Amino acid sequence: MLTDSLALCFLPGLYDKCFYASSDRGWLLGIRAVSEQGNCDPRFFFSLKTDRAHKVTSIHSNGQYLPNTWAHLAVTYDGLYMKLYVNGAQVGVSREQSGNVFSYLTKKCKVLMVGGNALNHNYRGAVERVNLWREARGQRQIIRDMQGHEDPQDAPQLVIRETFEHPARKWLTVKDGSFPQQEEGVGGSGSGGSLDTTLEPPTCGQTICDNVEVVTNYNRTWTFRKPKTMRYRVVNVWDDAGRRPTVMPHQIQLQHQDLNKAFAVYNITWELSVHNVTNSSLRNRLVLANCDISKVGDEACDPECNHTLTGFDAGDCKRHRSRCPEYKQGNGVCDPECNWDNFFYDNGDCCNPNVTDVTKTCFNRSSPHRSALCLCFYLCFMSPKRRYSLVFNFKSFSQIMN
Repeated sequence: MLTDSLALCFLPGLYDKCFYASSDRGWLLGIRAVSEQGNCDPRFFFSLKTDRAHKVTSIHSNGQYLPNTWAHLAVTYDGLYMKLYVNGAQVGVSREQSGNVFSYLTKKCKVLMVGGNALNHNYRGAVERVNLWREARGQRQIIRDMQGHEDPQDAPQLVIRETFEHPARKWLTVKDGSFPQQEEGVGGSGSGGSLDTTLEPPTCGQTICDNVEVVTNYNRTWTFRKPKTMRYRVVNVWDDAGRRPTVMPHQIQLQHQDLNKAFAVYNITWELSVHNVTNSSLRNRLVLANCDISKVGDEACDPECNHTLTGFDAGDCKRHRSRCPEYKQGNGVCDPECNWDNFFYDNGDCCNPNVTDVTKTCFNRSSPHRSALCLCFYLCFMSPKRRYSLVFNFKSFSQIMN
């Protein structure tokens, strides 16, 4: 898949054709912006609504898609988990949907659309091939498919393998009556263009000030060294009673003095403002710096989430789980032996603030009372506008190392 489009667009989608105009029942794979501001932060997404579901569930890739770059996308749904893979890596998972996508009575209503939908949300780019399977493929199978390996034993499970060399033989047009034209070097060859599956490490600590040319110009040009004032804001979280700050006020002032002392030789002065937030719920929770909360309790042991405040990945990293008698489930007491995903976290007792200290016992990633927060969730709620100043958040962190 290759695209240069930044607009909302859909690639393939399987709909109930009796209702597909509302993009409601069925599944979709496409690109859309996750930011509320125009086309900022466009990402791949997979959305699904099963026959008996009340609402649509969408999962997104963990990073922006790159225009004019080939990407291999795969989505799976096994009746319980919906998953999104980009270039062979699982980047999204959800358990919000369950059951059959279509009911038996409407099985003849299914229609597969590629390149857009009836709402004129169209895709501008190239598609090399589309495969549709009768089963939910595993990650190893997806990687083999991405690399072009074909196993004859998989043939009975393959419903569609489309390269679009002769689209008029199998497809009907929806938009303007003409089929997209095949571009040179796209499709048929199985090469998929240049598919970059490397994962680049983040440039931790590398800033513009590490550039030798920038530093040299700064030293040579006196105007760069004129007195400057930098504004920054410290966000400090207290409990609801206005006690127990994350950082004591005198510590903030000491750090502010040391900061100005260090930058005074560069004619830079720092102007401090403190934003105090009173919220016991946030004050009492720990932020897991490298654990995606969506991975907690996904029936796979994720080392980055193997922490006491996640219940050791909601029990996924526990080799031997204790037995939970039925009479203890939902009895108004948080019983540790029942505080696992398969017991619905003691039928909700361990995430009930009227029953227990949820900051220590709530491992349910879907609960608003969960004991741990991911960094992105915390920053979304805590960071004020960054238009006129740098923002620093003080919080208790835990980073799980492998």
